[in-house]
Amino acid sequence: MATQRSAGRRGRLPVKPPAERFAIQYLSGYLTTPLPPPVYPVDVTGGITDWGMLGNGPDPTLPAYPNGVSDCTFAGRQHNRMAKAAAAGEQEQWETTEALVAEYLAYDKGQDMGANMAELLLYWYRAGTILAFAPVDHTQPAEVDAAMAAFHGAYVGVNLTSDADQLFGQHQPWTTAGGQQPNPNEGHCILKVAADGSQLDSWVTWGAIQQSTLGWTQACLEEAWVIITEEDAQAASLNLPQLKADIDVLHGQGG
Repeated sequence: MATQRSAGRRGRLPVKPPAERFAIQYLSGYLTTPLPPPVYPVDVTGGITDWGMLGNGPDPTLPAYPNGVSDCTFAGRQHNRMAKAAAAGEQEQWETTEALVAEYLAYDKGQDMGANMAELLLYWYRAGTILAFAPVDHTQPAEVDAAMAAFHGAYVGVNLTSDADQLFGQHQPWTTAGGQQPNPNEGHCILKVAADGSQLDSWVTWGAIQQSTLGWTQACLEEAWVIITEEDAQAASLNLPQLKADIDVLHGQGG
């Protein structure tokens, strides 16, 4: 019998208008050798079963905020770190939920309004929290899946449908088969961790693995990124100096 689970909150602010977006190439533009095409099924969960709500919904480890906060962007970063560590066979001491939420609220200036993913990535880069980042063309599923495989997770932004909470609670895939439409006011940050290439994608959100149909992904996925470590850059033949040079001249609220 499937365990009961509860959906959490959102917290991804809308992408900026095209004229205001970062002048940076897609990941593919910084690769000295193209990523190999995905070999399905792709799965970078590393055997992890307990991902943790990390404050993005009802969380007993966060008594100060019993209903959680809108920190999905921060939870997604930590979930990505977990997947990368599992791939490397490393044991890590993770930031506690309280510390992660405190970090989010400090960034958010206590408003609990969520975050724009691009601005947040730039902020983390300038703070030295991450080594680098790069966008992936979210309209090309194979590119997203190749990046997910190479970088052990794709850090993505979606617009949820109205039945997302219900389907999550029922352990049912997110779908648009019934005419559901993505709601731009329901922006959410999740981590893509698996794909079978024919029917279903899998994401980490609200402490669990949630599947979706490929049709849902096509309709609801609005942005995709990879968060890059030194190990990632070496394994993927990435021109890291050029990428960092391009990030260094970006203008935004990242610090």
